Amino acid sequence: MPRNAQLLLLVLMTVLSTQVSAHHGYERMEVAGSRLLIDWQGEFSTAQRMKLKTWLGSVSQTVRLLHGSLPRPKIRIALKPYPARQAVPFARVLRYEPEGVLFYVNPEHPLDEFVTDWTAYHELSHLFIPYPGLDDVWFSEGLASYYQNILQFRAGLLTREQTLQRLRGGFDRGRKDTKYSELTLGELTPVMREKHTFMRVYWSGALYFLEADIALRKLTTTPMTLDDVLREFGACCLMEDREWTGLEITEQFDQIIGTPLFVPLYKAYEQTNAIPNYLLLLESPEMDAILGANFQTGTLTVQ
Repeated sequence: MPRNAQLLLLVLMTVLSTQVSAHHGYERMEVAGSRLLIDWQGEFSTAQRMKLKTWLGSVSQTVRLLHGSLPRPKIRIALKPYPARQAVPFARVLRYEPEGVLFYVNPEHPLDEFVTDWTAYHELSHLFIPYPGLDDVWFSEGLASYYQNILQFRAGLLTREQTLQRLRGGFDRGRKDTKYSELTLGELTPVMREKHTFMRVYWSGALYFLEADIALRKLTTTPMTLDDVLREFGACCLMEDREWTGLEITEQFDQIIGTPLFVPLYKAYEQTNAIPNYLLLLESPEMDAILGANFQTGTLTVQ
């Protein structure tokens, strides 16, 4: 289906699936089996609101491609107008209940620019795991940086070649970020903002999850995928009212798969002084499964 036709269909379905009733000051939107609680933080015209809700419907359907549902039954979406050259100049995760994402948006941009922007896929991917704390930001940012590309591929927004280029480009930027090579990843992460070492921290984490995803597919007993692990984690543990560290999340992941994989890999990455080698991983046969044609839908619909 042509992209313009997909978006027109999505507009119509969004109209039908949006409930324009207030819920504690939020506008509710039922989409992809979850409830979005939209917090309009500024002035938006009726047309702009419809465009942004259509975008949120599209994003939700794409994020759902990770394991079949959105990460949480209720997700808060705060939208704040901001004049910028990009449709979504920046955003941040909201970790207080109900958890969600604050998006700064320029509503003047066309719908296509919102749908093809990577920011929402990145930020919503954070919500598949709990916040692991400042010391383990490399872990959470790595998950989001990995899936922002994989999910866009699955939705048909990126080709296989474009996805590989973006992964390779991110890892290259991480490799070139050598300003504080005397610090391990574990030491560097808490001072990432102060020292401006985002690329090494984010993309070391993304490589961790790529390596884990590949290793899962090689298990001789019961091959799994990272999608499977996150699905099981979501069912057993994600909504628990407790604090988590990155190590504790990996311990739970290893309980899910029944073998030590995530914990030893976590400890190895935490001690790195540079982003590990990624070329062999990108050329591994398992990439054919990760970026297999069977994953691509090329369609956007709202249920």
